[in-house]
Amino acid sequence: MHLSSKLIRIQPLDFKLLHVRTVAFSFNLSMYHFVIAFLFELRKRKCLYLLVKDKMQVDQEEEGHQKCHAEHTPEEEIDHTEAKTKSAVSDKQDRLNQTLKKGKVKSIDLPIQSSLCRQLGQDLLNSYIENEGKMIMQDKLEKERNDAKNAVEEYVYDFRDRLGTVYEKFITPEDLSKLSAVLEDTENWLYEDGEDQPKQVYVDKLQELKKYGQPIQMKYMEHEERPKALNDLGKKIQLVMKVIEAYRNKDERYDHLDPTEMEKVEKCISDAMSWLNSKMNVQNKLSLTQDPVVKVSEIVAKSKELDNFCNPIIYKPKPKAEVPEDKPKANSEHNGPMDGQSGTETKSDSTKDSSQHTKSSGEMEVD
Repeated sequence: MHLSSKLIRIQPLDFKLLHVRTVAFSFNLSMYHFVIAFLFELRKRKCLYLLVKDKMQVDQEEEGHQKCHAEHTPEEEIDHTEAKTKSAVSDKQDRLNQTLKKGKVKSIDLPIQSSLCRQLGQDLLNSYIENEGKMIMQDKLEKERNDAKNAVEEYVYDFRDRLGTVYEKFITPEDLSKLSAVLEDTENWLYEDGEDQPKQVYVDKLQELKKYGQPIQMKYMEHEERPKALNDLGKKIQLVMKVIEAYRNKDERYDHLDPTEMEKVEKCISDAMSWLNSKMNVQNKLSLTQDPVVKVSEIVAKSKELDNFCNPIIYKPKPKAEVPEDKPKANSEHNGPMDGQSGTETKSDSTKDSSQHTKSSGEMEVD
């Protein structure tokens, strides 16, 4: 009973091991055929190599015998040729015997096929390149959409912060409450319905917010830049007024100016002063929340107009005095230098006076 129980016990088959062994056996079989073919080809090449080598040796021996024939007598040559023919026949016979012992040699053409391993075809590569271009374009569009959304969010936070600081004086309480409500609604929309919207929706939303914010921003910028523009215009008017006063007092620097042109300059200055005074009187009566009467761009344009009209007239160069050449020569020949001064000193003094005169005519002081 104990023996039968031992015989009945059979171990289950390990199918995985059987599969591995089968694959290994097929691989060994293919390798065996490959090795046999390789050895056969190697043997064939070796036989060919021996035949070529023997032929070369025979050719070299024949050349050596020919040289010997040229040196020996005809009788020796006959004996040598007989010996040579016998040795050549014996060598050929030995080679034939060796080849027969080794067996027949048959050449077979081995077909070779080339296949690309782990490389994609051209069509598949083109499809991948096309898909990559589509993904790059999609990433670009997504970046532009996110930038537009971030611009709306940034404008909401920045403008709301400025409303409590620098823009507070330039907006009424009613407009402040309305604009704050609009900014809050926009912020809530960004995190709810506007979380994933097209780019154009964010662009339109930003333009809508700027319609509320740009008038307030313009009032602030005009208030900050207006004093500097007014100061520049006032300095230019004051400078031209000093030139007019010096001309009226018959200053030597301006005695060459045309009276009709100076009248035009006086009229231009009076018009500029009246325009500036009228605009500033109205502007001073307005509050900071109201739109400005005169803008900085208008003041700058008026200043440029004043420069273009007045400067060519008041800075007109003085004509040079024509000095006759014969009289100084005659005086220098007959009289010579006066009071112990040389001619060079007199020339230097005259050049100094002329340079001072031109410098004084070109320079103006402003209070």
